[in-house]
Amino acid sequence: MSRYLLITAIMGVGLLSGCGSTPINLYDDITMKKHEYNGIKAYKKGDYKQAFMYLKDPAALGYKSAQYTLSFMFLKGQYLTQSTNMGMGWLGVAKEAGVKSWQAQYNTFYNAATSAQQLKIDETVALYISQYGSKAQKMTCRRSTTPRRTFGEIKIDCNKHDGTVTKYEVQTKE
Repeated sequence: MSRYLLITAIMGVGLLSGCGSTPINLYDDITMKKHEYNGIKAYKKGDYKQAFMYLKDPAALGYKSAQYTLSFMFLKGQYLTQSTNMGMGWLGVAKEAGVKSWQAQYNTFYNAATSAQQLKIDETVALYISQYGSKAQKMTCRRSTTPRRTFGEIKIDCNKHDGTVTKYEVQTKE
């Protein structure tokens, strides 16, 4: 019996590591919100390496402000290799929050792309939504009525639902 359990466990780990994802119990919302806040703060100071280190986990777990900030790190090539496609992927999943200015930015960039680029962006956005989107990460996000005092930005308050989610690693290269 114990041999069967060991083989099952080994097979399960092999399958999970093969797809680049890991099922996890919920991260502590407070910790992820702190990482998101500290990442945005580092971004505003121009410390892009530190910003990425703080933002990658909350972005992967569906926190919209982290995703939004990460999108511009890719679009502008700040610490990360510049990638319009990956930046638009993150912006596309961040706009699930329903922020009109984020949607307008996405539309402006998307409309400036060629039809071939738009097809690639569509594929990336669909993939990112399936991995990092609100539904995939069991996340509920709502716009706060109080703007962040520190940055004068729109505050998106995200909270996890109960259950296990799959954490996908944030890819930094296409």
